[in-house]
Amino acid sequence: MDAPIPPLRLLFAGIDARLADALAASLGARASLHRAAGAAEALAALRESPFDAAIVQPRLAEGSGNALLGLLKRDQPRVIRCLLLDDGRDAPGLAALENVHRLLEPPLDADALLAGLGAVLALRERLEGPRLAEAIGRVGRLPPPPALSLDLMRRTEDPDVSAREVAALVEGDPALAAKVLRLCNSAMYSGGRRIDDIHTAVVWLGNLTLRRLVLAGEVFGGLRGRDADPAHEALRERSLQASKLAARLLPGPRADRAATAALLAGVGRLLPDVRLPWTPPGDGDERPTYAEAGAYLLALWGLPQGLVEACALHPAPGLAGESGLGVVGACHVAWALVGDVPLDEAWLSRQGLDAARSGWHALAAELAVETAGAAD
Repeated sequence: MDAPIPPLRLLFAGIDARLADALAASLGARASLHRAAGAAEALAALRESPFDAAIVQPRLAEGSGNALLGLLKRDQPRVIRCLLLDDGRDAPGLAALENVHRLLEPPLDADALLAGLGAVLALRERLEGPRLAEAIGRVGRLPPPPALSLDLMRRTEDPDVSAREVAALVEGDPALAAKVLRLCNSAMYSGGRRIDDIHTAVVWLGNLTLRRLVLAGEVFGGLRGRDADPAHEALRERSLQASKLAARLLPGPRADRAATAALLAGVGRLLPDVRLPWTPPGDGDERPTYAEAGAYLLALWGLPQGLVEACALHPAPGLAGESGLGVVGACHVAWALVGDVPLDEAWLSRQGLDAARSGWHALAAELAVETAGAAD
């Protein structure tokens, strides 16, 4: 007989009392809640006893929600970090992307919340398990972290950073600068305009798009003077297409994370000895799927947990515990529309998303026309 599942211990920081009371009533014995008005009170509670997750609002009685999440990331890395967006603005969610596992929006549904937290815990156990570590160990030498693009991602999260500062960072590596100009002048992004300097490219693209282009170039493009692998080049193009689609599928504060997740979802295909997740392994086949291998690689690189989760679960979005179309779901749909991942029909029906299919296909066709038109 299975042992009973212990209740999750949840820390609420700055959460409205009525919302917390309603959620506590819905959760019942499945979770215990501790409330803190501000950052100091929340940190004191965490020092006294362990918590599975912290659900934080952007504005606290003292301190900010993002600052608290950053401290938890540094000092309590095993606590699942969630930010509750309470006013519909994008800025808090964008600012917290490096520190947060999940972005939540009210009203909070108890079942959806527990499913989402459970998905993070299950993925953590899976990635940290010895079987996957041994399988990845047999893959051989893993690619090094894309240091320049990770630095660029951190710098461009500063709302006060100037285009000239970003351009100087890109220009610090001539090969990277050449790749950015090449991508910026491609049919997918140029809009028919010729761009021949990095500063103009930064202004034209904007920080979010530039981040994704640089990341795609470093991860998929072979920036260090060797000839690009045609298979890697094709994968990069599909990844960029999926990234643009994901951003359009999931507008609002989660659009950037969905776009970056879709960009990186195929990174495991760069590794040898991996298999497709939707193909059952043969007898004795202990190879990891490309999604598992890619998620493990992103985790080694130190990328945010939300990106790791999306990479691991994009072939099977039902495992993510999302309600409606979330980041993992948008990543799955974008790659399905690009044509590389079978669309999970059962998940689509369970989420009530069948009616959205025609709109998604129309959007994919629209983006394809835009790209083709820019190439003429």
